[in-house]
Amino acid sequence: MSKETKTYHIDGCDYSFDFSVFKHLFSTYKTREKITITETENRLSKSLNLSTDAIHNWRFGNNAPSSTELIKDIAEALGISDYKILLIKKTGEDKMGTNDRILDSLKRIYDAAILYLDEYDCTFGYAMYWQDLKDKGYSDDHITNEIYSMASDNLHQVEIVLQQEYIILHKLDIYGKLENYIYSDLCSLWDMKLEKYCDYDAFDDLEEFRKKPNPNEESQKAINKLNEIMSEYF
Repeated sequence: MSKETKTYHIDGCDYSFDFSVFKHLFSTYKTREKITITETENRLSKSLNLSTDAIHNWRFGNNAPSSTELIKDIAEALGISDYKILLIKKTGEDKMGTNDRILDSLKRIYDAAILYLDEYDCTFGYAMYWQDLKDKGYSDDHITNEIYSMASDNLHQVEIVLQQEYIILHKLDIYGKLENYIYSDLCSLWDMKLEKYCDYDAFDDLEEFRKKPNPNEESQKAINKLNEIMSEYF
């Protein structure tokens, strides 16, 4: 259970530190840098001029960072351009009365979107698939077509779940928000820009790899937005 009590006031809104996001980004950084958990904590502690205990506590949901400036420094150390990824907006505890059918319906859409984002995240924006096909000797054009088809099929699975829940949710405002989110935000993760993440001629060159756009950051932004939409009901 998180011991988070600190509130950060930013642009008229209240936020708290999102420990789960930090843990995810910590793990992503560790994997990208090909180092151990201990080495990752040591590297971050040196970069932030803090003890390794502080980093350890963030990983386990204790003792949030002391200031917004520190959170910005954390984001920079992890290679994240938008520090607000590490924050979650505080909302009122009062939730509207909702029957179980609506909650179950929303949960099915949420789960489908999360599975889609997890696939995108774990493959580093489908870059891992690109490299596998490249190693098999496929041309760049063939690989591009294959991955766009794969990404489109994955998105279609989320669209189907949304359509299946139409009869229960279509009279609610949240259905329109989720529809726009799926057809716009989820699609824009990869549509017309997969080449930014893929085609790594320098895939094994760590310095060149770091210069590429970070799809893990984009997927986390998408998760944060989905959580914000769902917070109306959960």
